[in-house]
Amino acid sequence: MPFHEYLSDFYTNYDSYAERIFVFLPLGIFAIVALLILKPTSAKRFLKLQASLPTSKIQSIAKGLVEVEGILVMNTALSSPVMNETCIGYYYTIEDIDRDSEGDVSYTTIHRETKCNPFLIKDNTGTIEVEPDGIELVLLGETNISSNNSKRYKETLLKDGQKMLLVGYADARNGVPFIRRDNHHKVLGITSSSGIDVWNKYQPLLRSFLFICSIILLIITYILIQ
Repeated sequence: MPFHEYLSDFYTNYDSYAERIFVFLPLGIFAIVALLILKPTSAKRFLKLQASLPTSKIQSIAKGLVEVEGILVMNTALSSPVMNETCIGYYYTIEDIDRDSEGDVSYTTIHRETKCNPFLIKDNTGTIEVEPDGIELVLLGETNISSNNSKRYKETLLKDGQKMLLVGYADARNGVPFIRRDNHHKVLGITSSSGIDVWNKYQPLLRSFLFICSIILLIITYILIQ
């Protein structure tokens, strides 16, 4: 059917098309939200693994996927890109600042970068080195933010003395253990010990809330279709 005939049919049967849109729009929104929630990411893999792994003591760590918790110890310092702070590593983003005619501001990320030097993590039983290639900073808020008229710069820092929880692969070189990225699960993640406690406490409530909202949306859609 030519395009002009589609337009004519649309104008003739506008109420019918509007009813279909009203019915199927909630389903479309639900599908998009579900895809975003279920889409696998390294951060989601980290959160899922840390919820199921026991916390290992460093002195008795075994080869394989592990979770350790302890204090970060800096080996070689980095200088952070925004505030030039001494740190172990950082996650850095640059965003374009856009303003519309009404003065509302939106941000678009144009650059992101994670950089980290090898470091140690220690608990009350010992110390182990971490090789940070592929490390991801999870559920950590920005440490510093700076902006000008057109750009916003944000950095999240790993610093000496922070208490953190790390998930990675325990390996050994010449009999000396270290932790690296787990290539099978594609994870080497680090987060704050206090932050992950809050996440583990409230995440089941969030999951229940989303499930209930999904059921309500499906019921409403079913009623509208009838």
